[in-house]
This record gives sequence, structure tokens and C-alpha cells, in this order.
Amino acid sequence: MAAIFIFFLSAALLVYIIAGYPLLLLLHRRSAPPIRKRFEPRRVSVLIAVHNGETYIRRKLESVLSLDYPRELIDVLVVSDGSTDATDRIAEEFLSRGVRLLRVPRGGKPAALNAGIPQLRGEILVLTDVRQALAPDSLRHLVGCFADPTVGTVSAELQLFTGESQEESDMGLYWKYEVWVRKHMSRIGSIFGASGCYYAMRRELAGPIPADTLIDDVMLPMRAYLRGYRMILEPAAMAYDSPTGLKSELRRKMRTLAGLWQ
Repeated sequence: MAAIFIFFLSAALLVYIIAGYPLLLLLHRRSAPPIRKRFEPRRVSVLIAVHNGETYIRRKLESVLSLDYPRELIDVLVVSDGSTDATDRIAEEFLSRGVRLLRVPRGGKPAALNAGIPQLRGEILVLTDVRQALAPDSLRHLVGCFADPTVGTVSAELQLFTGESQEESDMGLYWKYEVWVRKHMSRIGSIFGASGCYYAMRRELAGPIPADTLIDDVMLPMRAYLRGYRMILEPAAMAYDSPTGLKSELRRKMRTLAGLWQ
């Protein structure tokens, strides 16, 4: 009987996660006040923490420098987390264009962020990973949300390219489902973490995080949330990436869940 009870309890939990929770989001009629979005140019600091990202760093920096945003209001800092490939050399090619490079000993992403954030003075802190390209108008949309004083963190929407394999296509479909959930959570009040590949927060809300932090895109935004600010998804701010396979997605999900528990 105990085995039967555990089986049906597990099955019920799976049904709730897959269908019940989304249904509750869909049927929930009470919404938080709409975000009072208005673009006002603000000084922005873009932080890219990277370890051995030679494959992507040039494209990433070109993407950041091509953003439709007043160039004099953007500060770009690359924190190289003990990179041993050509990452540092490629980043140095952009020094003449205002990009700064900070080399730190290999310590993981939390240590890299802790080293980089104190070097930034922008009113808005933008954290973005090295892989994803950014839509030219995306930064304007992120910054525009901070006209609402209740907003502390704004997450961009990650759009995955069409996968070449069925497995990659399935992951793309799953990601659309996850984005749908986040949109409804934003409507009701707040999401519980940002898309680590591209999000922005008020600089004064960003402080040091523990060295063993598993996912900074929950730790930093949750601190803003616990100080009374909303965390929202801004669908108009887009970042682009290629889909991953099942094994890679499983590792990501396990790390995410472990980080949420932490």
C-alpha cells in the first residue's frame, strides 16, 4: 500500500507541475499594476563574466557595441575568469572602443562577478553571458522598465533558433513553454529568477554573493525582490541562442533547481 501511495502521489505531483500550475497561472485573474514603462537614457554598465570564451567573445562585444543606445552612456567590462585561450587577446582588441578588461584568477562566475561589480558605476547593471547575441533595441526596452519605481530587476526574453535535430526542436518548444510561464508570473507580480544570459537590475541592489553560489541569476534578483522590488520579464528585449540537447538541458535544469534550493 505504501508503494501504491507513493506512486500515485508522485504521479499527481508530475501532473500538477506539467499542467496544474500553468492552468492556475492562466486562470488567475488578479494582476499586479502594469509596468509604467518609459525610456529615459540612464548610464548603464554591462558586465560579461567569461572563462575561455574565444569562440564567442568577438561576436558578443560587437553585439553589445551595436546596441541602439547612446554610446557615451554604456560602460562595458569583460571579466576574464582565468581564461587560458584567446579570450583576453580578443577582448584587448576592443580596448580602443571603450571596452575594459579585468583579469582575475580562476574562481568561478560568482568570484568574477564579485570582482567586476565594484568596478562599475552605471545606474543600471546589465549582466550578460558570452554566448548570446543581443537584439539592437533590447537595452532600450530593459532600461525603459526602470521608469517604474517598483521594478528592481528586468529579464530579457531568450529566443532559441530553430534546432537542426528533433531533440533540439523539442528543447525549443519546452523553452517557449517556460517563457509563457514567466510572462504570466510577471503579470501576477514577479518571476523568481532572471534569464542569466541577459538581465538588468538597479546597481544599488547588487552586492557581493557567496563564492559557492550556483546560479547568480537567482541570488542577485532575489535580493532585490526581498527588498520589495518586482522582478519581471520584458518580452520586447530579446537575446538569441542556439538550442541545446537533452543532456545539456538536464544539466542546466539540475543546476537551476539546486540553485533555487540553495
